[in-house]
Amino acid sequence: MLSVVIITLNEEKNIRDCLESVKWADEIIVVDSCSRDTTVEVAGEYTSKIHQREFTGFGEQKNYALSKAKGDWVLSIDADERVTAELREEIERTLANPRACGYYMRRKSYFANKWIKHCGWWPDYVLRLFRRDCGRFSDRLVHEALKLDGPTGRLNNPLEHRPYLSVSELIRKADEYSTLGAQVLVAEGTRCSCCTALSHSTLAFVKTYFLKMGILDGWMGLVIAYSNAVGVFYRYVKCVEMKEQQK
Repeated sequence: MLSVVIITLNEEKNIRDCLESVKWADEIIVVDSCSRDTTVEVAGEYTSKIHQREFTGFGEQKNYALSKAKGDWVLSIDADERVTAELREEIERTLANPRACGYYMRRKSYFANKWIKHCGWWPDYVLRLFRRDCGRFSDRLVHEALKLDGPTGRLNNPLEHRPYLSVSELIRKADEYSTLGAQVLVAEGTRCSCCTALSHSTLAFVKTYFLKMGILDGWMGLVIAYSNAVGVFYRYVKCVEMKEQQK
């Protein structure tokens, strides 16, 4: 039995395509963080297993979703991801004769409708398919990781990923994630200053645009590299602001 687990918050633009791509699974679990759009209504067309839970961090939300799953195997995907027909067939073949406790898959990420082949976006291996009794997510507020107890393998067919439909959405998410990242820095006691904000953001741009060859992705590569730099800069200056407010 395969359970698909998804966490959502205001994902009406993405959720239908996501659920349509996994409707063949034995069960679908959706944990929604009190969306203010039609996310829950759309999800209800595909599953009755929808749980409302206030957002406490990506790791905790995913572990809560995992606790509701009944399948021997779990596929954890985000609302902006899609399982292609080829990946579905490979998953079904793999689960018919599994040789590992979890499987990595490559994410094929798009900016609008363009496949981004550089910037560190490809190949982006993510561990998403695993035995339910072998895996658990870290409790990090953001950038959570799946901790697996057992051997892993790799699937050949990629998971389609459409994180940004426009430049405006890229900017909005950079702001949102920088806030969560700043909260992590504060919680971990990281020393933050305007100097570290500037140095880390500059390094992020150089790494994305030059070392990871974002320059080959045209103007979109430049936008992604600059957005990465801005996101890092905001993360550190927000950390400074948060610490000032605690005094």
